[in-house]
Amino acid sequence: MTTEVNTDSAGITVYTDPFNKRIRIDDYHGELSSVLKLLNRQIVEWVEKLIVKSRVEDVPWFLSQGFTCEAFIKNYYAGADMYFVTRYFTAGRDRSDKWYEEQLILQRIISEPVVLEIPSILDIKIATPAQARELSQLYHTVFKVYPTPVQEETYILKTIQEGTMYVYAEFEGTLVSATSAEVNRKYRNAELTDCASHPSAEGKGYMKRLLFFLEQKLMQEGVTCLYTIARSQSYSMNKAFAQLGYTYGGRLVNNCFIYSGIEDMNVWYKSV
Repeated sequence: MTTEVNTDSAGITVYTDPFNKRIRIDDYHGELSSVLKLLNRQIVEWVEKLIVKSRVEDVPWFLSQGFTCEAFIKNYYAGADMYFVTRYFTAGRDRSDKWYEEQLILQRIISEPVVLEIPSILDIKIATPAQARELSQLYHTVFKVYPTPVQEETYILKTIQEGTMYVYAEFEGTLVSATSAEVNRKYRNAELTDCASHPSAEGKGYMKRLLFFLEQKLMQEGVTCLYTIARSQSYSMNKAFAQLGYTYGGRLVNNCFIYSGIEDMNVWYKSV
């Protein structure tokens, strides 16, 4: 749930996320000490992690207040860079026992040559409310655990109505692969997320085609920064974005519950 919290001296946009035991500050304005007071008021008993999307000029101040910088995205704020600064409230949430393994996966990916190609976008379609049930069924099949309730038809319908763009591919009339974009019109950025392919469609190139199609549509609409937050343990998803020309921007520790449990997430971005 996203809410606006304002005082005379500051304001914050708060994403409250009990499922993942975290609070995320998506935007803020005003005097920084007043912003911090508002942030602190959001911390309740169940919160284990606080994430702030900081402007580059404010990063030193947040670090001086005990935050840690974990990742960044170039040109996120309509041309200005954004940094994820974090603070933890429980022992262990700030440490990952998979870090070294994930680093090996990352090094393997970024050491491979990038072969940029233009995938075919034939037969890629933009979803309407009519596809909400099929999309939710696909996500239910692919994700046993996921940070948002994409397995629910009502959630898909709600997000489509709010402006999220889903695109999908079919095989013999059945929806087999999909992804989406959450667009921030104010700052001209978009998060590519909810990437899923049915097990029968894995390794057949659907996701790269979907992502390329989605990029083209978003650029036509004036989006200038594309990014994703991918499971650090997924070689295939990280490689897909690397091969599409995205740049690695850091890793968010124990960021959300996905796939089988709480996992680290890699940030990738592209300026267009």
